[in-house]
Amino acid sequence: MKIVPPVRSLAASLGPGRVAVAEIVRLDAPLPESPTWAELVPRERAFAEAASPRRAREFTAGRAAVRRALTAAGATPDEVAHACLPEERGGPRAPEGWTASITHKAGWAVAVVGRRDLGTLGVDAEVLGRERPAIASRVLRPEELERWRREGARWPDLLRAFSVKEAVYKALHPWVPRYIGFHEAEIDPDGSIRMHLQPGEGAYAFTSTVEVDGDRLLSFVRVRPARQ
Repeated sequence: MKIVPPVRSLAASLGPGRVAVAEIVRLDAPLPESPTWAELVPRERAFAEAASPRRAREFTAGRAAVRRALTAAGATPDEVAHACLPEERGGPRAPEGWTASITHKAGWAVAVVGRRDLGTLGVDAEVLGRERPAIASRVLRPEELERWRREGARWPDLLRAFSVKEAVYKALHPWVPRYIGFHEAEIDPDGSIRMHLQPGEGAYAFTSTVEVDGDRLLSFVRVRPARQ
């Protein structure tokens, strides 16, 4: 039996937004047999049919999760039926006035949606799994790396920072539409987020939630332009 990703704290932190999950069908199962296939609109089905097998199944589950979340958030029928095709960097193209983010991990897709005027959203799921401490210097800024080592160099702490920064990238992309490196985000000891962006790219305010359930971790970030 597959374990559904942890979403309790995430759901509580979203306020008027919503979170939904959908199971990713096995690679050996035909797409039309997926329980989420019927939830896609024709343009989404066409995209899935032209994609690689893994990408097609992740896409199908992710778009079904977005549609479920939009429905739960009170979107109109036209908004729910919006073809949520990928943007240039792969994120979901939400209906006008909405923001959405999707993550895929360990057989599940998780989607979060909310009204754009309340801030843009990012979500990331990870599984503790095999420890990979060698990624520390790539993920952490020098001051973060020093603190991580000083506090015991624990893998769960490193993976947590990795996941939050992935969610930051997704949430910030609508405002800063370029690749944002791990070293451009800094997670303070109290969990607050500071950015080290290029000049002129603006200042932003973040809220974040991280939920851990067994070996699964789910990170959520909301970002808004900071008041000057």
